[in-house]
Amino acid sequence: MTDACDPWTAGTSPAVSSTFKDVIAAHQQGDADTAESGYRAFLAGQPNHSQALQMLSLLLMQQKRSAEAMAVYRRVIDAEPAVPNHWANFGGMLRGAGRADAAGDAYRRALALDPVHGAATFNLANLLGAAPPGGAGRPLDAAVWYERVLGLTPDQAQARNNLDILRQKNADRFEAAMRREVTRDPQSPHAHERLARTLLQSSGLLDWYPGKACAVDFKRALAAFDHLRFALTIQPAPAPEQDDRARTWLALALDLLQLGTLDDGRLELAARAAWRRLRVEPKDALAAALVGYHVYRRGRLTLASRLQTRFAARFTAAEIAANAELGYWSMLRADDAFFARLPPVDSVIARLPALETLADAGDGTGPTIMMSGDDAYVRRFGPDLLQSIARQSPGASVVLHLVAPTAGTLGLVEEWRQRYPLALAVSRERPDLSGWPPVRRNTYFACVRFIRAFQWHQRLGRPLIVLDLDAVVRSDLRQLASDMVDRDLGLMLDKRRRGPFREILVGFDYYNDTPLAGRFLATVAAYIGHFLLDAEPRWMLDQSAHLATVHWFQRRNPPLRIRWHDFQSFAHCSFVGEK
Repeated sequence: MTDACDPWTAGTSPAVSSTFKDVIAAHQQGDADTAESGYRAFLAGQPNHSQALQMLSLLLMQQKRSAEAMAVYRRVIDAEPAVPNHWANFGGMLRGAGRADAAGDAYRRALALDPVHGAATFNLANLLGAAPPGGAGRPLDAAVWYERVLGLTPDQAQARNNLDILRQKNADRFEAAMRREVTRDPQSPHAHERLARTLLQSSGLLDWYPGKACAVDFKRALAAFDHLRFALTIQPAPAPEQDDRARTWLALALDLLQLGTLDDGRLELAARAAWRRLRVEPKDALAAALVGYHVYRRGRLTLASRLQTRFAARFTAAEIAANAELGYWSMLRADDAFFARLPPVDSVIARLPALETLADAGDGTGPTIMMSGDDAYVRRFGPDLLQSIARQSPGASVVLHLVAPTAGTLGLVEEWRQRYPLALAVSRERPDLSGWPPVRRNTYFACVRFIRAFQWHQRLGRPLIVLDLDAVVRSDLRQLASDMVDRDLGLMLDKRRRGPFREILVGFDYYNDTPLAGRFLATVAAYIGHFLLDAEPRWMLDQSAHLATVHWFQRRNPPLRIRWHDFQSFAHCSFVGEK
């Protein structure tokens, strides 16, 4: 937000000669002496000329002659005392001169003349929020004025940012004040919303985004959810702030769900509100996602995927690509018709670059550990993972699959083969990903590994463990074979029910050497191949493919025999970041 009035662009009277314009030009070019003498000469003939007084005052402030500048600007105010812009600008000058109290009075004079004066409101909030001596050190009062700014201009990003910082730095004071306000007026939607936003700020949730690991106070975040809901319940309709409040509440519900802390009761409340919202806003992707998560939580994955498929038809491909939730749901297909149309995995493999074996696996009967990645990812995480496997499982069979490796990386991998006491097999593929955006390239690297895992599983004829490259092994993974005697698969399950894209985590997968495990992995590979080759692959595709395929197989006879590992207590590996 700028100052209330810009003297550079204020219009000049047609009667003013070009001499005054020359003076302004000299000022703009940095010739202060010429400009000052020119302004004073002009004012000698027209002592109350508003723009000339403002320009001279500006020049004096630029020269750090604040006392003289304010004396000149006071003449502007004396000539036109009812102009709010003059008082707003004068407030800025007073604050710049270190006179915070007088600046506050000037801003209030501007607001008395124009109660919705944006610059005066914003600058008064800044003044009140700043610590002495440059400000008043009254963050609670400042928040009131920032909220008034946002009421006038909801998209004023700087006011929102300043308010968030203010709440973060003064969390205890804000929370205590907001709780007093709710106690004083328990039916005030504004009081409940302000308390909710304060709790959100202090919870740490605003610093979180999917994929980022950070500390969150979930008790505070859930309390914020409840206060926002109460504000929505008691607010009389129609209310202009209801839409922003409702979107904040629904977005909070989605964040809490993805963090595994939204219980079924709260999710149902949000989903019911989302259904109502979709009647008014049929392309509200946030509302549709919450409906999908609610249906999934009720154990109806196939229905959830069908609903989202119908919902996605309302959007263009570009709109789906631009929205993460739409992208996630577009890759989840759990219906029988989709699986019936999947091409055979061999036809998928035929359309991919050839799998080249650079170092073959030796003979063996125990499980083989496989990891895969692009050039940068292999260099970054490969040494730590291989070292941990060698420490915990010396002599283990390992497959390292490389996507588009450089000659330097191939040389480095050969050094690893000599260094670590492992039976290290190596394969590569050389896809042409030129022109692919980074997100799609990363998705290819993450997902094609399961197609390559199917090929290696078929070739080796023994159990295969697929690990994320950013994992570190904490035990001898070969010992897990004793738990897999009567099982087809070993999978990590996140019991927090964070949604279908985060339920089965593919940082660790054990595919036994059973016919059903082979058919399962072939189906996962075909599922992934469909999106890699014939649709738009997006992040979470590998997890979606496993969940949907497990769901589909479990409706058949015989069902898969799965050894579930609780992700949160999985002691055999640790992983980088949030999964």
